[in-house]
Amino acid sequence: MIKFLGLLSKKKKVKAELAATIYVNLLNNVIEVGFVEIKDFINNNNNLEDNPNLTNLDIDWFKNIVFLGNIKNLNIFFEENDSSDLRGYILDEMYKELSKSDQHLAIERFLDYENYFDELLIENEDSIGAMAYGIFEKYNINEFQGDLFKRKNKPNPIFYNELKNLLTHFIWNWDDYLEKNKLSF
Repeated sequence: MIKFLGLLSKKKKVKAELAATIYVNLLNNVIEVGFVEIKDFINNNNNLEDNPNLTNLDIDWFKNIVFLGNIKNLNIFFEENDSSDLRGYILDEMYKELSKSDQHLAIERFLDYENYFDELLIENEDSIGAMAYGIFEKYNINEFQGDLFKRKNKPNPIFYNELKNLLTHFIWNWDDYLEKNKLSF
């Protein structure tokens, strides 16, 4: 009964601002290291007719798509107000190194991407599916597919499913984090 009331809880209290800082820094690290794998997967994929020739400069869109997919998952784990507050802290942390005017422009651009991602969520089953389809569209993968899938303007299902599997490694594990920590807003 005491544990139920939280009196013996062993969870560490973490301010939401600090959690957002940890979240952004760790996701950025995973993106920096993991983009090499994504780039190699796309460039060397047997299900594509030609090599899209993605380079390290293509990481910016990938970073946006990973953060969009993760931010959309906040609503699963938090109440609407808390999710909104945490989202704001995350956006501030993502662009904190920019000047105020550049920060506003970057956030505005991110919000435009968010509208695009919302449309992808309607068409796809979940955040990971939307992320995979966003990558397909933004990197113009259709141009490198065989004629059948190119005419359909749909990703090859094998390519799409393999990409979704890879993208699961870029999703923040809130279950584990919240098992050990309690966020205070």
